[in-house]
Amino acid sequence: MAPPLVGCKLHRHRLLQAAAHGDLRRFKRIASALDGGKGRIREAVEVVVDGNGAGALHVAAAHGRTRVCAYLVEELQMDVNDTAVLSGDTPLTYAVRSKKNVDAVRYLLDHDADPNKRVHHGCTPLSIAVGKGICVMVELLLSKGADVNSLSCGGTPLHVAAMENHGAVMKILLDYNADCNKEFFILFTPLFTALRARSLNCVKHLIKAGADVMKGIHKFTPLILAAYEGLTDFYECLLEAGADPNVPDDSGLLPIEIAAFQNRRKDVEILFRVTSRIPSVHDWSVDGVLTFFKYVKSFLTDQDDPMYKMDLADLKLEGSKAYNEKDYSTAVKLYSVAIMKADSGDATLLSNRSLCFIRMGEGDKALVDAEACRALQPYWPKACFRQGAAHMLLKDYEKACDAFLDGLKLDPANDEMENALREALNSFKISRAT
Repeated sequence: MAPPLVGCKLHRHRLLQAAAHGDLRRFKRIASALDGGKGRIREAVEVVVDGNGAGALHVAAAHGRTRVCAYLVEELQMDVNDTAVLSGDTPLTYAVRSKKNVDAVRYLLDHDADPNKRVHHGCTPLSIAVGKGICVMVELLLSKGADVNSLSCGGTPLHVAAMENHGAVMKILLDYNADCNKEFFILFTPLFTALRARSLNCVKHLIKAGADVMKGIHKFTPLILAAYEGLTDFYECLLEAGADPNVPDDSGLLPIEIAAFQNRRKDVEILFRVTSRIPSVHDWSVDGVLTFFKYVKSFLTDQDDPMYKMDLADLKLEGSKAYNEKDYSTAVKLYSVAIMKADSGDATLLSNRSLCFIRMGEGDKALVDAEACRALQPYWPKACFRQGAAHMLLKDYEKACDAFLDGLKLDPANDEMENALREALNSFKISRAT
């Protein structure tokens, strides 16, 4: 005969197992055994949790066992919004992770489950369903009052749909009037996210809904991003929606020049039709543009500086060495050549160059690189840190606080980010006081 403690543990395990299998008769029998005739079955069931602190209602919801859910909610009066200790998940967030659980989700929502309650890492039931790409679940949650513009760790539901390339889900969100221009972490719109995810379907949905194709970071517009990333198939829809090909990036390069430097002929052909003539290009034709920028690149390689002859890997290595030796101006040159040689925008190189500018006290240049870095990698905490550090150097403490806070949301355990935020807040308070 098993010792009482072992038997109790076994009963608890079997109780959760019965909830998972939807075996209500067995569940009631085990619950009664745990209660021991005290007439307090609810209390006996509530203390039974798994390793994540999830109880019987969570387990039943996760497996779509509606009958068990009904018994727990209606007969035992258990809290439909109870949270698992470790994750903060509710029965609803457990249920929305599988398209097999539509009936369970509907039941929970009909019995006062909160469709906007967040788990510990900031996600809502809607953002979870969107991330999974479960259209029927997304529509159900929206019909029951889920906030279509709620912010989570991944942005709004539109940002999440764009990131995961879920075009069908995005259309549902837009039908429920999701804000297609809402920014995430101050800078990133769903359109930017869709471009970074190379999701043409999502880009088209967003443009049709009225996404602003000129909204970017400084002059780092969606069209500039497409040029750096070589998103050939995206040009037409951006241009038709009003993207201006004659707006340069922060370094003064037009989209056609970016494409020509990377020798992307098809890109140049598309952009040539809509770009105003560049005075320095004598032969204004597709071949003339490609030849001119090939010549410029060749001239730099052959005559300007030995570093232009180095390959990308060596440039990165030598840039790191120069930084470690505190030769920041040389590191900047090496990283600049590496950025030019990279096939597409390289967030790490921009981050490194931004750090060099910070060490040199050149806040304006550091900020341009940091914000371009965030455009390329919106969910990278280091990009937020660089941006915050640049704002600190420029004594714009309020924006520094925003950037460090964004980074801390992405990486809550980052002590360096937390200390930087604390310093920025203190500086902001002092500046306001004076």
